[in-house]
Amino acid sequence: MNAHDPSTSPASYPAGEAVQVLIVGAGSAGLTLAIDLARRGVSFRLIERGDAPFAGSRGKGLQPRTIEIFEQLGMIEAFLDASAPYPPIINYGVDESGPQVVAAKTDSRPGEPYPLSLMIPQWRTEKLLRDRLAELGGHVEYGVEFTGLAETDGGVQARVLVDGEERTIECTWLVGTDGARSAVRKALGIGYPGETGTFRMLIADLPVANLSDAGWHRWPNAPGGGFALCPLAKTDSFQLSAELTTDGEPEQTREAIQTMILARTGDATLVAGEPTWTSVYRVNFRLADAYRRGHAFIAGDAAHAHPPTGGQGLNTSVQDSFNLGWKLAAVLAGASEALLETYETERREIGAGVLAMSRGLLAQMTEKADMRRGRDTLQLDLNYRKSPLAAEERTTPGRVEAGDRAPDAALVAPDGAAVRVFDLFRHPDFTLLAIAGSSDLKGLARNGLRLVEIERGEGSYRDPAGQVCANYGLTGDCLLLVRPDGYIAAAADGERADLIEAWLRRWIEPARVPA
Repeated sequence: MNAHDPSTSPASYPAGEAVQVLIVGAGSAGLTLAIDLARRGVSFRLIERGDAPFAGSRGKGLQPRTIEIFEQLGMIEAFLDASAPYPPIINYGVDESGPQVVAAKTDSRPGEPYPLSLMIPQWRTEKLLRDRLAELGGHVEYGVEFTGLAETDGGVQARVLVDGEERTIECTWLVGTDGARSAVRKALGIGYPGETGTFRMLIADLPVANLSDAGWHRWPNAPGGGFALCPLAKTDSFQLSAELTTDGEPEQTREAIQTMILARTGDATLVAGEPTWTSVYRVNFRLADAYRRGHAFIAGDAAHAHPPTGGQGLNTSVQDSFNLGWKLAAVLAGASEALLETYETERREIGAGVLAMSRGLLAQMTEKADMRRGRDTLQLDLNYRKSPLAAEERTTPGRVEAGDRAPDAALVAPDGAAVRVFDLFRHPDFTLLAIAGSSDLKGLARNGLRLVEIERGEGSYRDPAGQVCANYGLTGDCLLLVRPDGYIAAAADGERADLIEAWLRRWIEPARVPA
């Protein structure tokens, strides 16, 4: 797409201009999708009804799998510089022994370069995503409100409002990433069943004087409801979370928050600064009945609403978009639309599972004042083994199978330089890992596929420490076709290049029209 200055007004686009993809909603899900499409050369527009970026800290945690995605998208250094590991939890008033410190535990395993969740305010995450999008020539169009759509021959005509004037945008595909109250989902007539819980909380970002930023301070049994002050990494602010046990809208001024801090903590030395963002949040548990209607999709909070426990919402949203982006690009390049049917197949089941886990963590927090999180929250073990795209064809499958996330490993490049497997995934194409053996792979050469030969003689990558073999649980020579989103699509014995060829012809090669 053409580069535009981020301040360019929507009027710079002629009414009715056609693009391949229209993205409605510029939160984390919409921005991730835009970045992925931009690096693939897909034309798109990213519109947002608001006049400015989201300003709050709400989704403040990045899980390891999301961090890996940001590495693939060329943003890892920026995110590591702008974030920090979560501080230990300090619980007050649990018993008479005094404050209790609960340090985070890691379950680090080989092939997982980012074992810890990282804290970064949501506003900063989205700023870094916008910065990356700008590097790729894209931007967000603010003040453009989606109002409806109509299916056309081979696409969608979207209606939008700009400065009170109705316009249309023609697109081949439309993706609604416009949040839990999604106008796109409603226009598509997709149900959003679930329930609105009774748990409500006030969330605010503000400086708090005389409070250490070395811990996440919690008063689970505070008068009036649970209370917490969490330092926001690499800022001067804390995120305040206050359970609301009475109906009505709480006052959200600095003075009212100061009164609440004293009442809930009993510490008169804590001094509230002016809040930069406040919100009253009511827990929802919802999952859309479908993720697609015709030429339109939904992703992120438009498809699933989670409680904040476990830090799953933003991360699941990013992964929705990363799953969808490469499939849209492939179909736009001629692949069968059957590929797009796998988006809902893969992601809705994941959404349901994550929603159930988040519900359990909320009960654990409210009933037992327990904030500990297990490995499931890291999202590293989520897989697509049941997907139609997963083809495990090896005689003796390894521990890591088709449909699983491809692990990282240390290698030595042909020129002697140290390199990681994940370094070799920093591109928008498929990657074929050809591990040992000597079969001829020339017939697999094609655009959109990068061949990485490991321990296959002169000119190949070397695995001197045996990390690839160990991390992938290999039992012999093999071919592993890794999808652009980092999951293994097909796995075959080393001499069965024909099985990899068959997968590519079925799913990725341009659809053949019968004569």
